[in-house]
Amino acid sequence: MSERQLIVGIDLNRSQPQICYYEREKENTVTAPMKVGNDAASFREIFDGIEELDRRDPEGEADNTRRSELERMAGETMKRALYTLGLDDPAGQIAGITITVPVLTRSVVHLVQSIYHQLGLSGNRAFLQDYKESCYYHTIYQDRDLWTRNVGFFIFEGQDVTFLAMNKNTQTRPVTFTMQEGITVTLKQDRDSWDEQFYNMINASLRQNVFSCIFLMGSTFERSWAGRSIALLCRAGRKVFVVDNLYARGACYAARERVVQRKFPDCLYLGEDVVRNNIGMKMTIQGKETYYPLITAGVNWYEADTSCECILIGKEHALHFLLSRMDESRQSVSVMQLPEMDERPEGTSRLRIHLFYESAKRCVIEVDDLGFGELYPSSGKVWREILEG
Repeated sequence: MSERQLIVGIDLNRSQPQICYYEREKENTVTAPMKVGNDAASFREIFDGIEELDRRDPEGEADNTRRSELERMAGETMKRALYTLGLDDPAGQIAGITITVPVLTRSVVHLVQSIYHQLGLSGNRAFLQDYKESCYYHTIYQDRDLWTRNVGFFIFEGQDVTFLAMNKNTQTRPVTFTMQEGITVTLKQDRDSWDEQFYNMINASLRQNVFSCIFLMGSTFERSWAGRSIALLCRAGRKVFVVDNLYARGACYAARERVVQRKFPDCLYLGEDVVRNNIGMKMTIQGKETYYPLITAGVNWYEADTSCECILIGKEHALHFLLSRMDESRQSVSVMQLPEMDERPEGTSRLRIHLFYESAKRCVIEVDDLGFGELYPSSGKVWREILEG
């Protein structure tokens, strides 16, 4: 394979991980289950271990040895799985990769970031998203006629069926898309009743909006038992497709969109993991007061991480952050006090400001006292504040 020609998407789940990839020059898409030797690669033990740690240590402040062990296991398992597919040098062969997981938590984000680090993949070609965002990317890479209106997904997991709607807002520029979870129905043990139950679920899910396309996912769904339901799905000109490996394919399309070519600059996905606030400060730069952006709305929370250094001006031991919602022009001010700060002459307090997110609505601000050279050494003090919303 040519160096750095592969675009890769991986559905990283605990039982049946899937991979989708193609070579940039050929664009022949291949999907396959991930295996380690003769056995399917399983991350079950790793995910179970992380969930157990999160239950015992929700703030992630302890059990670092166990977390590191689980992250190392995940990296080794991924290396072996990729090797069986001919990827013996991921850093040299992969141009872009996206790993998709059911739900993004802080622990899962750290796990995937550790996997990428062990594979030698840098942030500008290694990405992460949840299943809903993978549904979005899979959809927009289909014929545009399929998503002229809203798109529905019926996801079968065993006997549980969940409805998911991709809603399209053409009143914005760019056009924005959101995912909305609908009802979940558990099919009864009597298989003869499944068609009626699914028929009623379709009625309840689709009657509120207009849908141009429906995707059905999961091995439980079979045409043999769903005759009446299929007829209902196809009404009103709706296109209906049964798809396999949708999450892995959606992750692969996302990697392509990010590193090869932006085919859809007129589209923006607003998922649950997107940061909705712009955060900045007013600073004096080269003698002129100006707005200095720190966090820009529209990025996923696990990508919003920035640092800067500044010198505190004035007698007030506080920092003023300017916040504005991505859909509003109005700004608000959040004041972070710096109690017990050393008294120094004005202009001799140098600070490092670090902002990062623990979730889409929880921004952490950490401020370090750096001192001012040998005249005023650092006190070692660190201030921490949480911005909610």
